[in-house]
Amino acid sequence: MKRLLNVLCPLVLAASTALAAAIAASSPAAADVVLKYSPWLPPQHAVHVGLINPWIEEVEKATEGRVKIEFLPKAVGNAAGQFDVVRDGLADMGVILPGYTPGRFPLLEIGELPLLSSDAAVIAPAFYRLYVKHLEQLNPLKGTHVITIFSTTPNQVVSGRSIIDKTADFVGLKLRAPTVTSIPIINALDAVPVQKPVSEMYELASSGIVDGTFFAATAVVDWKLGKLLPYMTRIPGGIGQPVMAILVNEQKWESISEADRKAIMDLSGEKLAAKAGENYAASEKVAYGKLEAEGVKIEDAQAGLVGELKEKLASVDQKWFESAKKAGLENPEAVLNEFRAELQKSAD
Repeated sequence: MKRLLNVLCPLVLAASTALAAAIAASSPAAADVVLKYSPWLPPQHAVHVGLINPWIEEVEKATEGRVKIEFLPKAVGNAAGQFDVVRDGLADMGVILPGYTPGRFPLLEIGELPLLSSDAAVIAPAFYRLYVKHLEQLNPLKGTHVITIFSTTPNQVVSGRSIIDKTADFVGLKLRAPTVTSIPIINALDAVPVQKPVSEMYELASSGIVDGTFFAATAVVDWKLGKLLPYMTRIPGGIGQPVMAILVNEQKWESISEADRKAIMDLSGEKLAAKAGENYAASEKVAYGKLEAEGVKIEDAQAGLVGELKEKLASVDQKWFESAKKAGLENPEAVLNEFRAELQKSAD
């Protein structure tokens, strides 16, 4: 018996080792780094479906599974607090809208100014290029690594009363401010800004608490506001637009190998911003068709209104010049002029 055991034991050990090796070979390799993503946007949101989810797949493929991104079961904190969540490492990755936090990211507000561009496919990558050239060195998002940053869909004026023919039509209108940086725009037009979450927009409009807001066509469709706000005045260059950034905690980013960081950024930056802009622009075309079918009256602003808006909203640019200088940007006037020129050139 002892001799038999001496023969069998090595055979069993060898078989066990071979089986373990086979199982290991057939199992997915464990990632070197897993980024925990804080998802405050709903799962079906276009930013997830059309941008982040495909990017995650590309990242895992490019790094051969060494870097994976996992959605947390729910968001850590609220939408306005996502920068702190990522910077402080409560989550490794998140999406932020700087315009949700008043005065905290003054340099980035250039991307939210009015009368810049009517096309998300143009302004999204253009803003990323501006960020890299003029703003990145001032480190406005310190403590995080910027995967990409871009301006989103230009907003238009939607109202429950009428099409806007002249700036006098804004006087006294109660308008929900989509971001904090839209408040100076509303004030400059002698309207009344109402600060409430977008989730309350339907109730605000149906109860008459607001007369309208600044929204893209997709937002009007998504929040089912076509019947309540059946008038849209399209302003050439838009009446402002949110800036969005996808960030990773800086220390977590540094834990990724240099080769994999490069592979990730080859899929990110301006390339990802351009993809975001293209997705937003395509969604707008579909949304306009839905609004027209629903009976929403959509008109382009007349030349007289456009001229009045340029005059009225010059003060908004001026306020940004002042806040940007305080934040360390030497010549914000020249930067904005360059940005507008590039946007115009791209539109032509």
